[in-house]
Amino acid sequence: MATNDQIIRDFAAAWSLLDAEELASYFTSDAFYHNIPMDPVAGQANIRAFLADFLREPSSINFEIRHQLAAGNLVFNERVDHSVWGGKKVSLPVLGVFELEGDKIKSWRDYF
Repeated sequence: MATNDQIIRDFAAAWSLLDAEELASYFTSDAFYHNIPMDPVAGQANIRAFLADFLREPSSINFEIRHQLAAGNLVFNERVDHSVWGGKKVSLPVLGVFELEGDKIKSWRDYF
């Protein structure tokens, strides 16, 4: 079984695939995602739909984890999300807070 630290590192790496189905597979069925300041999204199916819509525009996304700490079921990471939207490069500093249940993400909050 992968550690919580590795699960989140794998999840971050999976963003480069731009595949909502793959990303949604990391969540519990009753997961909660809040990309602050946007409205929160509850439930794996709704998260999948949100991600599918979100991933229509960017031509690439890469999560650069600068620091990551895991304790119990919590994982915090400081990262820079690099993406390309309509040919324009965007780099966004982010702090992510993940709560895991088993080997799945139960809650994810991003602050930027």
